[in-house]
Amino acid sequence: MLSSFKRRSIFALAMALSIGAMSMAVASPAQAQPAIASGHVYNGGSPRCLDSGTPTNAQLWTCSTSIYQQWAFPYASGRMIGNSPTGCLDGGAGTNGTPVPLVACTGVLSQSWTYDPGYRLVNRYSGRCLDADLGTIGHGGTKVQVWDCGSGTNQQWFFENP
Repeated sequence: MLSSFKRRSIFALAMALSIGAMSMAVASPAQAQPAIASGHVYNGGSPRCLDSGTPTNAQLWTCSTSIYQQWAFPYASGRMIGNSPTGCLDGGAGTNGTPVPLVACTGVLSQSWTYDPGYRLVNRYSGRCLDADLGTIGHGGTKVQVWDCGSGTNQQWFFENP
């Protein structure tokens, strides 16, 4: 489980990200700067981090210094870009339980995500949320999938550097 300090740090980062996203929404085009969240992506229901080290689908693994746990999320494009040979998170078929594949970044809508006030990553194609599977969340290699958006912590994602 995350330490009290780590939880406070993640909460503070999430709040800063949320406030930053809200301020970007009201800024005029001349004032808007491209905002990027980056670094580790922590799941709210697990002490693990989003990992792009598998050749096919994103998973949750114990947080480490691995380059496969470093992500960039430029708000303007909405792409979740990982340090893997394949690159971007894709919502796949978009149906509940669909694993989130890692694919070459091409800019298709299924590769685009929004970060909402509930700290959820919502796929712009399917309208479903990035979700850590509750059946495997207690283990390394947790399945990451898309699922109808809800209020569970398994659908909350916190960026290390908002």
